[in-house]
Parts: sequence; C-alpha cells; structure tokens
Amino acid sequence: MPIAVTQDSTEPQMRPPVEFSLRQGQIALLLVGLMFLIVQLVIVRHPLGLSQDESNYLAKVDPGVPELYWTQPRAWGMPVLAAPVAVFSPSLTIYRLYFGFLSSAGLIAAFWPWLRVLRPTVAPAAALFFSTIWFTAAFGSLVMPNLYVGLGAVAVTGLFLCAVHDPVWWRLALTAAAAGFVALVRPTDSVLVVAPLFAVALVVTRLRRLRVLAAVAVGDLIGWLPWIIEGYLRFGGPVERLRAAETSGTHGLNLRPSNLLIFPRLLDGTPMYCCSGGTPADAGPLPLALTTWLVAVLVIAALGVIWSVSQRQLAEMMLVCLPAGVLAAFYLLLPGFTGLRFLLPAFALLSLPVAFALVYTMRRWRKTAAVIIGAALVGHVAPMLFLAERQMDAIWRWRSAQIQAAAALQPLVTERPCLVIANPPGPLAFYLGCDAQKPGTSRRQPRRVTQARAEGVFVLALLSAPPPPGSYMATWQQVPVPGLAPRFQVYIPPA
Repeated sequence: MPIAVTQDSTEPQMRPPVEFSLRQGQIALLLVGLMFLIVQLVIVRHPLGLSQDESNYLAKVDPGVPELYWTQPRAWGMPVLAAPVAVFSPSLTIYRLYFGFLSSAGLIAAFWPWLRVLRPTVAPAAALFFSTIWFTAAFGSLVMPNLYVGLGAVAVTGLFLCAVHDPVWWRLALTAAAAGFVALVRPTDSVLVVAPLFAVALVVTRLRRLRVLAAVAVGDLIGWLPWIIEGYLRFGGPVERLRAAETSGTHGLNLRPSNLLIFPRLLDGTPMYCCSGGTPADAGPLPLALTTWLVAVLVIAALGVIWSVSQRQLAEMMLVCLPAGVLAAFYLLLPGFTGLRFLLPAFALLSLPVAFALVYTMRRWRKTAAVIIGAALVGHVAPMLFLAERQMDAIWRWRSAQIQAAAALQPLVTERPCLVIANPPGPLAFYLGCDAQKPGTSRRQPRRVTQARAEGVFVLALLSAPPPPGSYMATWQQVPVPGLAPRFQVYIPPA
C-alpha cells in the first residue's frame, strides 16, 4: 500500500512542506473529533425533542415505552447503539449527550485507518471537512442511521485497504465488524457500499485478496441476519419484507431525474425533505451560495481523483468514490422523496478525495495554496456552523411544543395503559409511555383504537384542529387540559 514519502532536496526553497508524522496525524484526528463534540454541545439546545423516527428506534429498547411503529424498512442498528443508555429510560438530554459522544468517537474511528492508507494529513482534513458540513453537525446527536452508515462506509473501506496490505487476523476481524455494522444499521445501504468495493477489488490486481473480501462478505451477512430473521418471524419472510420496504413511504422506487433539481434546493434546510409527488419548485428557491459550494465540492473531489493517479493511489480513491456515486445515485434518482440526511454517506466518502486534493495542492503550491485554502475553509466552516445552529434552533422550537403538550397531558394519563392519537404520534407517545396511532379522517375506527377501547385502555387524541365531520372522532368529547398550548385540543371517546 503506498505510503507518503517526502523526497530530500539540496535546494531549501524547493523543499516540500513538512508532513504530519503518523503520531501528529493521530493527534490532529483526535482534536477534530473533540471539536465535533464541542460543536454539538454548542448548537444543541436541551431538551431537544424526538422525531417520529427517533421515537420508533428508542422505543424498541427503552423499557418504559411500548413498541411504536416498527415497519418493514427499519433495522436494528440504532436500537443496538441506543441500548446501553436506553435500558435506564434516561432523559432526553442524556440521549443527546450520549449520541453526541458516540458520533464524535465514530468520526475518529472511521477515519483512523486512513491515517496509514493515505498521507497522515489527509484523514484529519477529511474528518474536519465532513464534520463541519452543517447537516453532519445537525444530525450528530440525533438517533438516525444515515450518519452511521457514512462513518461505517469510511471505516470499512479504510480497514479493507489496511487488511490488504497486512492481512493479520485482527485486521480481518475489524474489517468484517465494520461491514457488519453498516449492514446492521441499514442492510440495503450496506449492499450499495460493499458491491462497489468488490467491483474495484476484483478489477485491481493489488487489491484482489480473497481472504479480505471473504471477511467483508461474512461481516456483511452477519449484519443482515437480525433483519432476515425478523423478516421470517414478523413480516412474511425477507423477500416480502424487501417488497414492502420498497413502497413504504416512498411511493416505490422509480427513476426520478427531477430529484437532481430538488436536492440543491434542500441545502439551506428548508424544507428538510421533499417531495412526495411534488415538483422541484416545492423545495423552494435555489440557494446560490450553497449550490456553488456543492459544485465546488464535486470539482475538488474530481481533482483529488485525477491527482491520485500521479501518487499511484487511484484505486484508493475509486474505492471511496464508486460507493459514494452509487449511494448518491440511488437516493437522488429512485425514491419518491429525498432529504439531506440520505446523502450523508456519500459526503462522508467524498470527504477523502476532497481532502486528498487539498493536501496535494498544498504540497505543490505551498504559499499560494495556503492563502486560498485558508480562505476557503473560513468560507466553509463559518456559514456551515451558522446554518447548523439555525437549523437546530428551528428543530428545538418545533419539537418543544410536543414536550410541553406531554407535560400537560401527564396528569390525565396518570401512568395507566394509554393510546395516543397525534400527528406525528411517536414522540408524544414516547414521552407519555403510551401506544401510538396516527389520526385519520375515515368514518371507520382504526383497529388499534377499537382494540384499545375494548381492553379498557385510556384513549386520547391531541389535535391542532377539530375532527372533521364524518370522521370516527367527530363524536368524541373535547376536554380542557390545564397548561396545554392554545394550538392544541384534546379529545377522548365517549364512555
């Protein structure tokens, strides 16, 4: 595996800039991880409420909450990561601090193998770039899988290259564990990472090491096992589960080139997701500065790939760029809606060729490049952290309403079995320890509500508008709740 070597020169003015030693690279990467944690501590206001997805994952392992919506696409990775603290039913603040620490440690671990694969300067530079993208910082303390898929993808490719160079048993085990982790978090995403890795490794002779590829395959299969076993036990088998997952919430997987016009419009965070059946205009205007940033990132990554040829590290660059391209193509072109978090794995992988290009530029044109890159970093970091803080503040305000509603409803529930109807139902149900049900306008009462009422479970609906005439809740009684915000009303079924 090529390792960076500086060349001696008798001409001091031609001498290349001083390189990081491996030790210095390790220290720099640790400092980047610490900075990522500090950024999260600064931008996250507490208590930061849960999203629907987060409440679903946490309810799976929090003993104080019934299982909520565990649908076909969901995998066990996030519940497993949450389990060490979730078993104690901690506060929201503890959850956020724990996942902030976990994502920061994960950032260090993911880029650590690349200290030996590329120059020791590249790995901390890549980690710095990726961790200062605003939606990386914003999702760092959230209980969501996409960031961990990205970190796992960076880790498995780096560990694979280290194992190719030195295939000792513990490197093989770490490579398998990284592949298994990605599959545990999002099984189908693991295929988008591992398949391109196999394609590159089988084409490039020096990467064609069957023992290492076998370790990746075995690890990936082990990571799939919980999802496959649960598919047989609960969803009619893994094939049926895959079919159902394909259409769950995405209107199926079909070619949608319009998503390429939608994604840049999401870069300012408003909206975060778009657009089930909508048009690019539904995502708002095109943010010029952020679109320019996106184009610049892609151009710099392409330069990193081009310049890697002269360093005889094209295979290393392709090993990250090909999975990044496959992941980006899948999430941009096929689902019925797209979001920033879906592209986090692609940005995590692309951070390596971006950093490679920046380091190469610094070596070739030291003084001029230092000024340009320094200005670019300031132009990148400051606006990105401002956007992250602004977005987290907006999320906090939005989710605080449900936390306050839960506090007002707690005396009404009084720790008895309960079913909450709300939109979204998961967070409120999680706070109250209730089962959850989405509201509907149908005249027919949902089976879950009918069953709960038959079993004597306390049922309540938290709505922002009265039930529409003709719905199954039209005859329900509105009850006053002290401390509840005026924007909400509470309804309970007749006795």
